[in-house]
Amino acid sequence: ARQASKGHAGRMAGRHGEAGMASSRRALLPFAVISCSYLLFTVTDGALRMIVLLHAYSLNFSAMDVAVMFVLYELAGVFTNLLAGVAGARWGIRATLVTGLLLQLLTYGLLYGWGWQEDLAGETRLFGHTATKQQAIVYITIVQMFGGVAKDLTKLGGKTVTKLVTPDEKNTQLFKIVSLLTGWKNSLKGVGYFLGSALLGDGGGYPVALGVMLALVGAALVVALAGLDGQLGTAAKKNASLRDVFDTRNPNLNWLSLARLFLFASRDFWFEVPLPFFLRTPPCAAIGRPCADDSDCGSGTACDAEAGACANLNPGGGCGGLGWSRTQVGALL
Repeated sequence: ARQASKGHAGRMAGRHGEAGMASSRRALLPFAVISCSYLLFTVTDGALRMIVLLHAYSLNFSAMDVAVMFVLYELAGVFTNLLAGVAGARWGIRATLVTGLLLQLLTYGLLYGWGWQEDLAGETRLFGHTATKQQAIVYITIVQMFGGVAKDLTKLGGKTVTKLVTPDEKNTQLFKIVSLLTGWKNSLKGVGYFLGSALLGDGGGYPVALGVMLALVGAALVVALAGLDGQLGTAAKKNASLRDVFDTRNPNLNWLSLARLFLFASRDFWFEVPLPFFLRTPPCAAIGRPCADDSDCGSGTACDAEAGACANLNPGGGCGGLGWSRTQVGALL
């Protein structure tokens, strides 16, 4: 009887163990799906910055012009962060993630309207029609706004799902998962910088770079639609409000937010526009050098047949930089 009792207890323990493992696998599925979609998106987000920046450089836009193009991208991220948590709790992580991916598809699709050929007057083209630089700046700034919203809607799922799949008593495991995901995100954003620059430079040009990124976003969208439950992440009780977002009861949270403001501002001040322009801009000594054709000129310059000298490809970008190719700039960043 004792042996039978032990056998029964062993079978019950085994069943409970198998049920626990199955439950754990079900809990980790949303993490795997969202992480995959989020990381694929991150590649396209990094590539977006380099494609817009380097393409604008090749079309004679100055550093200030490019900086303006990214203003709404950054501002949209601020407001999206405030609203995304409330939206995610109300409609679920699947809804916010899919919306972010759809907006990224829209962003890359609209960039096709920005012509990749410069006409004789030095003007760019929008949807095949000649446009001034000011019109192009306004258009790209608005397009980038959609990219900024897409980034933070997608990031909501990537950051939130780690908490949803980790029990409250396992904060150490939560920190490890968040660190791993953040590390992968930062690494793959760097991959996006390189991939976008390489495709733009030697991989087929502007339309090919956009097409590859559209394919990656499409793959992430398919994964999200197929693998996520619409109720994931919805609030079980009363939904949070915007008043709850501005929590004055936790001073540490507010100090951390203020510190991050200065952290990211200091990074963007030198990294996002000035450094790529410096790397891409040719040395001043390379301009005016006698030439017979483009092969006599370095990167960032081209032979002016009438003057018989190397000329700056982007006079608005100035000179005094390193004159690196687009692929080299993306690789370093």
